[in-house]
Amino acid sequence: MIDSEELFRYMNGAAGFPKEIGTASIQKERSRSDVLYYRWDLSFTADTAARKQGNAGNDEVQIIFNLNQDIKWQVGEDPASPRFQKVVMKRGEVCIYRNDDIGTSMFYPSGKHYRFRSLQMTTERFGELLRMLFPEEEAERIRKMVFSKVEKTKITPEMFRILAEIDSADRYAEFKGVYLETKMIELTAQVLFGIVNGEQALRPNPAMHIDPQDRLSIEQLRERIQLVPYEDYDAPRVASSMAMSLSKLNRLFRRMYDTSLHAYVQEMRLEYAAALLIREDLSISETAVRSGYNNMSYFSKAFRERFGMSPKEYRERKVLEKGS
Repeated sequence: MIDSEELFRYMNGAAGFPKEIGTASIQKERSRSDVLYYRWDLSFTADTAARKQGNAGNDEVQIIFNLNQDIKWQVGEDPASPRFQKVVMKRGEVCIYRNDDIGTSMFYPSGKHYRFRSLQMTTERFGELLRMLFPEEEAERIRKMVFSKVEKTKITPEMFRILAEIDSADRYAEFKGVYLETKMIELTAQVLFGIVNGEQALRPNPAMHIDPQDRLSIEQLRERIQLVPYEDYDAPRVASSMAMSLSKLNRLFRRMYDTSLHAYVQEMRLEYAAALLIREDLSISETAVRSGYNNMSYFSKAFRERFGMSPKEYRERKVLEKGS
């Protein structure tokens, strides 16, 4: 058993994650209105239940995006409580709930790699967003839904796009705070649209109809690129392995994710490289190779175009931020 408060201490840089427990990379971004965005990358050496006793008197709304593993979760500790709920959050699902000093726990089977993204905001800020996004009657209906139980919906291609855009916000330099603010609002709106409209929200536009099997294949490809971006995604070879033409692969990928296969691979590789650069035990060249780049000059050029600074400058900046 590990107390979730320990995870938050690691997340805030107050302690190193004990190797006997597993590995963790937990990064935080903050919008101008104090909405927090977390990147969770976890694995455990033994079956682990992470429990958080209450919420230290805080009243928050949390939105959790489960990227790659089914996981069991529990809200509340007393089965007789109206807020008690057992949740199975499947990969590719997003959930939203109010955490107003109620205990939560999540069970992590060993030997798996868990990847989440999450938004966290005060309940007051969430109420402000509802008033901004919806008419009063609709805002009240959503408030009652979210405040009474954990609500779930699928992570749509639009949500995946916004998550990737938030993950690459460093490229906007001094405009990063403004960019994060708008993207977090957009992401929250997409989640609420999915919660309110259910299956209808997930129904593809008829004008964008894609064969279900082709859609599944493309989604699985996108997920693999996100998990292991450093692999070789030679487009003709990938198309052949999926039993479709190169033109069809490129056309479907762009229709579903509004970007090319090549651009998405580069985006995920650079995001992965940025995460590796925080580790001081890797050189810049080792980071490039581990991220799928064999040409150092090309890597440096692509990284600067993406983040507005060299890999070395990025590492130095992150070290200073961590120490401040």
